[in-house]
Order: sequence, then C-alpha cells, then structure tokens
Amino acid sequence: MTQRKAYLIYATDKSLVISEQPPLPFPVLGITTVASLFPEEEWEVTMVDEDLESVDLNVEADLVGISTLTTNAPHAYELADHFRSRWIPVVMGGLHATYEPEEALKHCDTVVLGEAEGVMPKLLADFNKGTLKRTYLSRNPARNFGKPYARRELLRRHHHRYILSMQATRGCPYQCEYCSVPLFFGYQYRRRPVQDVVEEIKEVSNHYPNLYVFFVDDNICGTPEYAKELFRALIPLKIRWASFASLKIAENPELLGLAAKSGCWELFMGFESIEQVNLNMAGKFWIRSERFVQHVRDLHQAGIIVQGAFIFGHDGDTKDIFSRTVDFVQKTGIEVPVFVILTPYPGTMLRRRLIVEGRLFPDNDWRKYDGSYVLFRPALMTPDELQEGYLWAKKYCCAPRSIFSRLFRAPFKNLPYSLILNFSMWRNKMRLIHARKKGPVRAPTN
Repeated sequence: MTQRKAYLIYATDKSLVISEQPPLPFPVLGITTVASLFPEEEWEVTMVDEDLESVDLNVEADLVGISTLTTNAPHAYELADHFRSRWIPVVMGGLHATYEPEEALKHCDTVVLGEAEGVMPKLLADFNKGTLKRTYLSRNPARNFGKPYARRELLRRHHHRYILSMQATRGCPYQCEYCSVPLFFGYQYRRRPVQDVVEEIKEVSNHYPNLYVFFVDDNICGTPEYAKELFRALIPLKIRWASFASLKIAENPELLGLAAKSGCWELFMGFESIEQVNLNMAGKFWIRSERFVQHVRDLHQAGIIVQGAFIFGHDGDTKDIFSRTVDFVQKTGIEVPVFVILTPYPGTMLRRRLIVEGRLFPDNDWRKYDGSYVLFRPALMTPDELQEGYLWAKKYCCAPRSIFSRLFRAPFKNLPYSLILNFSMWRNKMRLIHARKKGPVRAPTN
C-alpha cells in the first residue's frame, strides 16, 4: 500500500520580537504528539518547528497540519493559504484555532477543537474516504494521554540535543480569569500513570543522555499527592528538571523537599501581582500576597531557581505598581522576573468581561497578543501609563547592575545558570523595549 504524506508545522513568526526566549532550543511537544496518532504503516510524517528551521513551501504532501499560538496566527494563516493554493488540504489545531474556529476556517479546510487524541482516528478515516468535515470536537478528553509516545525522532537532532519536553499532567485545577488553559482541556486536571512518565524518560534518555527534562505541564503540582508520587519516582533517575508550578508548592514542605531531591532546579511561577485585591479579582484568592517573601525564601532554601511572572494592568493597579513590583523582585532575589501586560486572549473569562464592559480595544491584530501591548482600557491609569510603566520595569530589571544585585540575594550555587538565563534573554528584551517605546523610558511618576 502506498503511504500518504503528512507535513506537520509548528508555526512561528520569526519577524516578531519575543523577549523571554530560553537560551537553549526548546523542542515542541504538540506536533510530535499529533504525529504519533498517524498510523505509521499508512502515513509518512514530516515535521518542522519554525523556531529552529524553515517551512518547505514546495513540499509534496497529501495533508498539512498546522498548530500555533495566538500571536503567530496571522503567519500560520499565510502558510495555510499557501498550501491550499497548491490544492493541499490543511488542518489547523491548538489553542487559537480552537477558540477562533470561524476565523481559522477562512484559511484551512478543517479545525480540530481541543485535544487531538480523541478525534484523529476519525479525521484520518474521513480523509481517506474524501469526507473530511469542517470541525472535529474532542468530546472526551484523553485519559491515557502520552501513549503512543511523542515521535520526537521526527524532529532534527538539534531540537532535542539539550532539553527533553515531557508531560505528566494536563490542565489546571484552578480557573484564573486571564488563562485559556482550563477551557481547552475541558476543565479537567488529568494525570498520567507515574510509571508511564518514568518509562518514557528512560526510553528517550537511552538515545539522548544527559538531557534536562522540562515538564510542559501547566501546573505540575496541581494534585500534591500525585506530584509527591511522581517526584519519588524521579529520584532514582538522577535527572535535572524544570516546570511550571503554582506557589502552593512552597506551602507544602514535604512536596517542595521531594521536588528538590528529585532534581528540580527551576520553576516558572505565576505571582501575577503583589496586590491581593488583584489576585482575588483574577480568581487566585487561594494565593496570599503577604506570603510571597517567605515563599521565595523557601524555594531558594530548596535550591530552586525562581522564574517569577508578574502581570501589569489589573483593575486594582495604580501607577505605583511598577516601582513596588520591581522593589519586591530585587529585594527577594527572584532570579528571572518575567513582566507582561494583562492580555485578553481568546477563550478567557477576561476577554469576555472586557467586551461586556466595552473596554477591549477594537484592534484585533493577533500579532500584538504577546504580553507587551496594551489591548484594553485600564481601570486606574491611561493606556500610555500602563505601556510606559511596563517598559520601565522590564528595562530596570534587565540592566546588568540590577541582575547582579538581584542574583547576589539568591543562592550562589544557582548563580552561573541564573546569569546565563538573564543575559541570554537580555538582547531580545532590549529589542522589544526599543520597538515599543515612543520616547525615553522613564520611571513612572505617582
């Protein structure tokens, strides 16, 4: 039987300036997971991650699949239009296409709504019969996701030379107003069998030893008892790993200790705001801002690098929020601060609320949905004040003297890698600042 050819693309607009780029190539997991759903005896699958290589616009394929983030959607649509002009059917999926299917269908033949595992067998069967539908909805979120294993071997070797992307859980048990994750994953938090995770790490490590493992889970500690079981199982593997986690991990000494013992060296954590009123309005009432200093101290004592995210533009923010947030970051020694402007992504409760309140700006240029633009009317400051304050905070904390001042308050054993993280992102941060500013970036006046 002649094999059909599928060409899968993770679309990235390289003309955009994204400031928080990691120093090492980050292998995507989404399209490698989708690739595993194509029967190997029937399909020859080729993949391209535009973060590291270019799309072959002249490739011969029977089907093209494209996944992307909101900020890259216009570019992804251009790719889809190109392949359709060559009479190649195009399927789109991922967060943006799921939340904006009518828009996506102007550029593609089919949209997968939600997770691919539950719909790909039906989609491929319909494709073979010539009866491809416009949309396929994942009604039953995958329980045993992760099998078959993602086909990482289809990416070029340099994609996974340093970091192994892995997933132990899907979804998040919380429902923050600005987050699009819960709806996409069906408002369910699901966990893979721990032994499956361990076996996959072992299998990949046999081919690519000495990898750092990055768990792409939205909240790896969403269920503490599961996380403890996972961390205990990771200890014998002697790996180093990082992930996303909520600050709740810092309130559980046993869980934090197991994370450190299992090889955790960095966690990306959403502080979001130093103002409790903002946390409450965003749905993060379960986090207490008065405990932030102690949380950072506990994470540092465990030897874990803190990559802390802060959002500017909450309804409780006044013009002094920028300087107070910078003071907090510098004094606590958060190694890698990440500042973004509150962004009304498709599918979020925030976007729906701003539309109802008439505060969302009509400009719907998805390329601005990268966390660096003001896309709505703030409650207690002007749009220009929010934009300038954000740029000032970003510039202050990426200045070399600020980096060194901050890092000398953190554990010295993390100093070399923390320096690499900060200075590897310095150039793109400055490019973004210069691209956004209308004049000199000055400290906000209260």
